[in-house]
Amino acid sequence: MLLCAILALPTLAQGRKNVRINEVMVQQDSTGGNGWIEFYNSSYSTNAVEKMFITTLRDKEVQDHIKKVTSTSKVKPNKVLIEWCKERPTEIYEIPRGDERNTKIAPRTHFVMEADGDPKAGTFHLPFTLKAGQDNYVALYDVNGDLVDSVMIPATLKPGETFAVDKEGRLPSVLGDDKTSWTVKDGKTINTAITKGNYNAREVNENIEKFREEDPHGYWIALLAMSVVFCALALLYICFKLFGKFASRNLNDESKEQAAAPAAQAAAVPATGGDLDGEKMAAICFALYQHLNAHDNESGVLTLSPRDGTAWSSKSGLMRELPVIKK
Repeated sequence: MLLCAILALPTLAQGRKNVRINEVMVQQDSTGGNGWIEFYNSSYSTNAVEKMFITTLRDKEVQDHIKKVTSTSKVKPNKVLIEWCKERPTEIYEIPRGDERNTKIAPRTHFVMEADGDPKAGTFHLPFTLKAGQDNYVALYDVNGDLVDSVMIPATLKPGETFAVDKEGRLPSVLGDDKTSWTVKDGKTINTAITKGNYNAREVNENIEKFREEDPHGYWIALLAMSVVFCALALLYICFKLFGKFASRNLNDESKEQAAAPAAQAAAVPATGGDLDGEKMAAICFALYQHLNAHDNESGVLTLSPRDGTAWSSKSGLMRELPVIKK
């Protein structure tokens, strides 16, 4: 059980880091309209995104501010960002706590944040807006202040267009692996359709395809599977062996204690030199005499003597006796 808990720690640590920025719209049309940011849970487990931070501040500015505050005090980075949300509420946003029903994102699904500048409208409304005609930077931070993902939306993005992850590209598992390719989508064709709230699902799984390229015949996966099975059996054998030795040692200790108990009791009795004193001898003899001579010698023959009558055969004895009234 301890081994399982240790192996599960990296999974817990990497959970929120699999939340990626997937598609961004700056302006819905030429007349205006608020933009939005679509995020994607690329992991195969449910992730709670509450208490994560979304900001338009550059990472260098955020990290410099965190270092400045933490160098003079023992405040944790997430506390620094929480305080900064109060000082600069239109530039950094903490996803509220308590809305667990909506902030728990299912595996391989998405959620959309509306960049309308009105956080009072609900959990998924950001306090800032994206500006058309200029570069827009968006970053996502973990609860501990680590950068999870970021994107720079180019100023050339026109109203009604989105800046999205190319469906032919690979979604990165670790920030900075340079495997994500971005494209502009105008919604005029099927390939460039804008799918707000509907992730552009790829027909293939990148991890499976990558594994197929590296192991086309399945030798490594077979070797890995057999290794896992044999390692598990070896671990079980070692556990049962150690348990058996521990149990047998306890049984041996108990048997030794039981064998030593009579000897200890005998040693506790005081030595009498081999002879009993006169009073003890007299008591033993008297007890034997009483036991052997408890009754007189009898013939063992029973003699029955008949009687004339008993209370059962006397009718007068069965009647209630009335009290005598004296006059």
